[in-house]
Formats: sequence, structure tokens, C-alpha cells
Amino acid sequence: MKDILGLQGQPTLVVGGGYGIGRATALLLAEAGAQVAVADIDGERAASVAKEVGGHAIVGDVTTAAGADAIVDEAHDVLGGLTRLANIVGRVQMREFEDTDPAQWQDQIQFNLVQQMHVCHAAGRHMRARGGAIAMVASVSGIYGARKHVAYGAAKAGVLSLARSLADEWGRYGIRVNTVAPDINATPRILDGANRPIDEALASMDAKAAREGVPLGRFGRPEEVAGPLLFLLSDLSSFMTGQCLVADGGTMARFPHAVAGEG
Repeated sequence: MKDILGLQGQPTLVVGGGYGIGRATALLLAEAGAQVAVADIDGERAASVAKEVGGHAIVGDVTTAAGADAIVDEAHDVLGGLTRLANIVGRVQMREFEDTDPAQWQDQIQFNLVQQMHVCHAAGRHMRARGGAIAMVASVSGIYGARKHVAYGAAKAGVLSLARSLADEWGRYGIRVNTVAPDINATPRILDGANRPIDEALASMDAKAAREGVPLGRFGRPEEVAGPLLFLLSDLSSFMTGQCLVADGGTMARFPHAVAGEG
């Protein structure tokens, strides 16, 4: 299976790899045989996951160009190259649009879109010589209307556009750029913030998903975003670029005006 994936020995950087979806992605990539560097703003988390995967921990902040350059350059140096990159970094702030001030708008754009640009810019300098694959986490909020998180949705829509544009520009270098767009995901951050036992918090989330008509009847798990990211970094997706894989439990496939009990 490792031969099929083509990730054996590939120098790989996971940005935001110390927690949640990032940790799940780092673990899966390591299981597939990749050499993994785990970058996170939290040094303890980066070190913990790096130990799990037998890789390298890198500490830094990708929301600045200098910070992104430093992280990517360090990964390139410790791995002896860089051919795969997964960027999971992102955060959402919920607020009605009329209550969204310029500072919050800037925060959401910077943290969810601009940092992706910084990381891609840094990684491209190294990948242009030998090709590679980049997979970024977007969101269904960049595809649907994003009520109460307009700035976040606009930023994630920008990530989708960034991936398509880079796929077009960098195809000639053998660099593929794709995205995964999750819906609500049961990350540790969400579960820990529920202030109740994890099993209860997870059951409550899944019950909400069922009430809201998610076809699979639950919200996603971190490993269910890590899987598509792994696929997009593997040789199994070698002719895919500029694409978005939606991991939403089927919500996008559902007729929005369905009534319970009707066929």
C-alpha cells in the first residue's frame, strides 16, 4: 500500500500539525511512510506529535511572511528537501456581519487566507526544482453562504481560489495544489470547549447533525479530513490539481427543502 501511495520517504511538512486535524494528518502521513516535520505555534504540541511520528518539531507563526519562510526553510533543511505540504491552520470567529468590525475582518483574513499564501510562497521556492504536492484545508463556508461568519467564509473562498490559481501557475513545475473543505468537525478544540465529558459532547454534536439533516447523521472526525489530505498528497491523485474535496457528510448532496417523511 505504501508503494501505491508513493509517499515512502517523501519529505513532508504539516503546518498546524500539533492538534486536531493536523495531528491526525501527521500520523497518517507517517504511517504511509513519509518523513514528517510537524510545525505548530505551540512548541509542546509540535514536539509531542513529532515524537509520535518519529519526525521533527518546528515552532513558529505562519501569519507573517518571515515566520512562514523560517518554518518552511527549516523543514527543507531538516528533511533534506520538501515535496509534500499540508496546511491545516485556521480558526473561525462567529459574529453577525453588522457586528463585524475591521479588526475582526482582518484577523479572519490574515489567519485563514494570508497565512496560506505565505506558506505556499515559501514552499514554492523549494518545490519548483523537483515538483511536489500541496494540500490546504478550506471549508464548506467558502462554498455555501456563511451566516454569522462572513469574514471566515470569504477567507476560505479565497483559499479555494488560491489553490486554483497556483495549480494553473505551477503546473509547469510539476506542483499540484488542492484543497479539502470540511463541514463542522469534532476537533479537540470544539469538544474541549463544550465543558462536558467528551463522549457527551460528541453525542450532542452528532444529534445536532442528525436534526439538521446531515445525510450521514453526524459531524466529521479529524481523521476523516486527514484521509482526503493524504490522498491529495499521494500518487493516487497524481493527475488532480486545482480541485476541492468536500468532506461534509453529504450535506451538499441534500435537497435543501426536504421535509422529514417525504420521498
